Amino acid sequence: MTNIHQRQGQQPHAISRFLAGAVALLLASCSQEDVRFPPYDNTAEVEAEWKSKPELYQFKTLADLPKNLKWETGEDLPELGDPAAKKGGTFNYDMPNFPPTLRFVGPDGNNTFRREHWDHIEMSLLLRHPGVGKWMPCLAKAWAVSDDRMTVYFKLDPTASYSDGAHVTAEDYFMAFYIGLSKHVKDAFANDFFTKEYSAITKYDEHTISITLKQPKPDPILIAGGDPDGVRPMPRHFFREFGSDFPQRYQWRKMPTTGAYDIKPEDVKLGRSIALTRVKNWWARDKKYYRYRYNADRIVHRMVTNLDTSFELFRQGKIDLFSSAAQMLPPNYWHDKGDIPELLTGYVERYTFYNDYPRVPRCIYINQSQPLLDNQDIRTGISYAFDMDKVIAVVLRGDPARMQSSWSGFGRFTKPDLKAFPYDPVKAQEYFAKAGFTKRNAQGILVNTAGKPLSFTLTLGTYPAYIQAGLIWKEGALKAGLDIKIESMDFTQLFKKADEKTHDMILAGFGATPPYPEIWQFFHSENAWETKPDGTKVKKTNTNNFTMMADPELDKLIDQQRKAANEDELQRLCWQIQEIVQNKACMIPTWETPLYRYFHWRWLCWPKDGNLKITREALDAFVWWIDDDKKQETLQAMREGRSFGEVSRIFDQHREKK
Repeated sequence: MTNIHQRQGQQPHAISRFLAGAVALLLASCSQEDVRFPPYDNTAEVEAEWKSKPELYQFKTLADLPKNLKWETGEDLPELGDPAAKKGGTFNYDMPNFPPTLRFVGPDGNNTFRREHWDHIEMSLLLRHPGVGKWMPCLAKAWAVSDDRMTVYFKLDPTASYSDGAHVTAEDYFMAFYIGLSKHVKDAFANDFFTKEYSAITKYDEHTISITLKQPKPDPILIAGGDPDGVRPMPRHFFREFGSDFPQRYQWRKMPTTGAYDIKPEDVKLGRSIALTRVKNWWARDKKYYRYRYNADRIVHRMVTNLDTSFELFRQGKIDLFSSAAQMLPPNYWHDKGDIPELLTGYVERYTFYNDYPRVPRCIYINQSQPLLDNQDIRTGISYAFDMDKVIAVVLRGDPARMQSSWSGFGRFTKPDLKAFPYDPVKAQEYFAKAGFTKRNAQGILVNTAGKPLSFTLTLGTYPAYIQAGLIWKEGALKAGLDIKIESMDFTQLFKKADEKTHDMILAGFGATPPYPEIWQFFHSENAWETKPDGTKVKKTNTNNFTMMADPELDKLIDQQRKAANEDELQRLCWQIQEIVQNKACMIPTWETPLYRYFHWRWLCWPKDGNLKITREALDAFVWWIDDDKKQETLQAMREGRSFGEVSRIFDQHREKK
């Protein structure tokens, strides 16, 4: 399950309609008299399902555990965070739009806010240490891998509990399987993943389980219990009403969390803000890798629809950090608007951190199911018609580099010799001519013999830099005889359009995660078309195959890639698939950056090394803290006109050496 997070503006009419419905739904779901969802208990049917599939849901005893298991605890890794970190305070931040649900799975579950309350908060069995990349304990205190690398055994931490006080038990993982495999969840990715990746889950006692994969993996822990792909617990008591009406019944029900922060019902203010509150007596608060992290008492996400408003609120001290979830602030803020008095006096500080993380695959995705876009010559011509270098130089001020493929940053699993199509209007016209577009009309747009113009719509979010880029692309494409119509819309609506596969071309970015490229969900035909009972094929909605790639031969390679038993085989298949997809010209890589940067008020504090190596964005690892004493000192200095001196920090210890 991927995650997408960019700052975008909002269309007021679309948002008002959404909010009206959301308010009604939230009020109804919180009402004790909500007749739409009468009390329901699925215990009998859940246990019947477990009993009916003894090969999948297995119940054994500790005596059945293999005798030769080599248990690991991961307790020898470096500490995370800073012992000087202070607990307390409120961190104020913005969010680009309001989420359509608090569910993390099912329709709209993969929304812009999911990472804030699920991906970065909920705990998995094991976590990859963001400093050194090795597995460290989380909900599991010990683990072991079978000799055939198909089964991973876990000893749950007996102190692990949810925010409502209930303890995490083995059957919560059984519930995760039940939900992931159920048609009621209405999530094609979850159904496919649980069906194809796992062959069994076994309970040995309340705190000992094993998860068996269908085939060996280069790292079986990643799929069995690691973050982000492994199985996470679904509390049986919370999902007792899971059934056919799941998406509606659980639309605004927040699952009790195993993590440090929870969302209380009264802290969901529709259309305005969502606050996270640190869990009182959080079970992991004194654990080695967690005791100096998750320091703020509250995290308030305030809905702000554009960066200009966000920047003004930041300058007023109402937002503690001004950044871009696209990894790097737009240059006009960093180079121009950033020259503010608050920075020169040291009330606000500037921060740049070079990371080692897969790059956001920010590409223009071309929908091959649309008329003419199923023609590879046209797609190739389009790829040559986009002037990326000018956008990088003019709009982005030369800060990022041209992304050569959408798999950048995966180390050995990124094919090193892939090159994106350069801007070349002459070559673009050559390919358009092969597709029958040889003459120009009065507007300079190529037409075919039937008089049909070569014209497509490019859908962008209302992010200012994207709009500026779109205008440059439109101008450059016209030199090649291609007409690009720019369509700008709110980020939520943009991805809804892409999910429904009604776009021509769309600029989008996905949250890539280490260590391996994710290919199936983006390019397998199962995520492009579905066959109806009468044999007709229709577009499959709510998947991430935005290019509508559907190639039987490519499917075979992707299936093999998912089943690769070791990293050598995985690398070979990744390279082969990447080259095929690149040659299909179904997506156009834009730009990438090896760092993130932001402004923050001086009371937002960081460890001496700035952050951790394997982080995508500034806040991900939660090693920061709010210093209320420093805040009061700063506010007093502002009243008195005292300066602390300008502070601009660059942490480049993880910068790639060239």
